Amino acid sequence: MLVSRIIQSPLCPLRAATTDQGICLLEMGSPERAQREQSELEAALDTKMIEGDHPLLDQLESELDGYFKGELQLFSVPLDCPGSDWQTKVWNALVDIPFGETISYGQLAARLDNPGGARAVGLANGQNRVSIVVPCHRVIAADGTLHGYGGGLPRKRWLLDHEATHSSHGLFTQSTTNASV
Repeated sequence: MLVSRIIQSPLCPLRAATTDQGICLLEMGSPERAQREQSELEAALDTKMIEGDHPLLDQLESELDGYFKGELQLFSVPLDCPGSDWQTKVWNALVDIPFGETISYGQLAARLDNPGGARAVGLANGQNRVSIVVPCHRVIAADGTLHGYGGGLPRKRWLLDHEATHSSHGLFTQSTTNASV
């Protein structure tokens, strides 16, 4: 079963979807991107997406409310993110980037024992279907500039500014945690 609904947020309406195992979609990009991600999920999970209610969508909505109020920095909602071994490795590392911190694509690649793999990290980062919860917005270019975000660079900037406002870190503080995959 793949259940979807729209969750309202201060940033924009978010399309969310879940299986019984966990959240598999949180999208804020273009309608074309949302349709592509829906098709990919339906193929990967061999089921059709339906609109409806689900306890995990309720949990996600509650946690997102806390995140947007600046009260929640770490999501606990379970995830179900089908992907390749590399994508899964990158997505797990994204979850380990602390709230309010950033890391460069190259630093994340090195952390994943793939020095020189910044492009591979960027590609997997861009294929993340669960924005905000799997915080791909926390990955920036080595020179500190913002690049590539499915929801658009203004939304990436908004999320980074939001986290900087609600954390003890300054914007673009480099992450020092170790990824555990």
